[in-house]
Amino acid sequence: MHSLFYASVASTRLPWRRPFERCFSKSAVSHKSDKKRYNRTSEVNFDNFGAWNNRLNLDILMQQSIKHGKPIPQIKLDQVGWASELGRRKENEDRIIMDELEPNLLYFGLFDGHGGSLTADYCQYHMALHIKYWLHREKDLQTVLRRAFTELNNLYTRHLYYHMMTEGDVPPCGTTATVCLLRNGNELVVGSVGDSRAVLSRRGRGISLTQDHQPDRKGERDRIKKAGGFVSWNSVGRPQVCGRLAMTRSIGDVELKGFGVTSIPETRSIEVDHGKDGFLVLASDGISFVMSDQEMCESVGRCKDPPEAAHFIADQALTFGTDDNVTAMVVPFGAWGKHSGTGNINRFHRNFISSSRA
Repeated sequence: MHSLFYASVASTRLPWRRPFERCFSKSAVSHKSDKKRYNRTSEVNFDNFGAWNNRLNLDILMQQSIKHGKPIPQIKLDQVGWASELGRRKENEDRIIMDELEPNLLYFGLFDGHGGSLTADYCQYHMALHIKYWLHREKDLQTVLRRAFTELNNLYTRHLYYHMMTEGDVPPCGTTATVCLLRNGNELVVGSVGDSRAVLSRRGRGISLTQDHQPDRKGERDRIKKAGGFVSWNSVGRPQVCGRLAMTRSIGDVELKGFGVTSIPETRSIEVDHGKDGFLVLASDGISFVMSDQEMCESVGRCKDPPEAAHFIADQALTFGTDDNVTAMVVPFGAWGKHSGTGNINRFHRNFISSSRA
């Protein structure tokens, strides 16, 4: 049976949400599971050399390990840590979800809403359905994500026009979307729109798997201008599309889609090397605005397990002065605990400019 987890702090009940709550209520994972600590007595050495502390007790995917000639662990959803904090905002517009879509195919998603949580809520409840649909029609996971993102945005736009519009007004809201698919324990595919991050720790060094879709990126700026839009800078020096949106790709933001803002994600595929790769971090821009990719990895390296690591990253971002919602998800890999955090993450030179997008 597939297991599903989603995290939300929204209290508004939307009409399209109810059937999904009924379907998923029996398999929803309690937030209390993120307090679980792991048994470190059973150790698996995924590179066959050396020893380290704070390892997780991971099962082995036998068929995949035999096929590739090296141990490949089975990552389970209850081993993944997450944390989401309100920060200095009145509402938490961040949403996260994880699910096992098929045997040995895990789905992790982070949606950071702006202008309200409507779009992030819609993505949280519907993205998996579109991914499942395309999984039965496409083998390439990057193609699956591109088509799922585009189709989701189109249906969301129709939803607004049919059910939410009043006298021609479209709600000025949207969301980032960073989605990761892990197939057979070692094939990792990432798709993203907006400025939420996915960071892989390899040998203790942070490798960014996503690029922020900022309006001052040349390719992004050229597309905006070609579509008749323009890029301006606000009072704190942040570039914005048409003076309104601080990203060039998103789900929603319907009124800006005609000016070059697209829902087509940038995608990337990478093979996870469990002898070198310790974990994957998904983070909202409330974290990445005040912490570098390496600082996130250093923070995780100081913790005993993924739940503790996710909360520690969120706490660090709040300590460093972010005024946005902060949300982090930490997915452990085979080299968890091998590379401890040793760098200095308590830097004095920080940027305390607001991370608001619109």
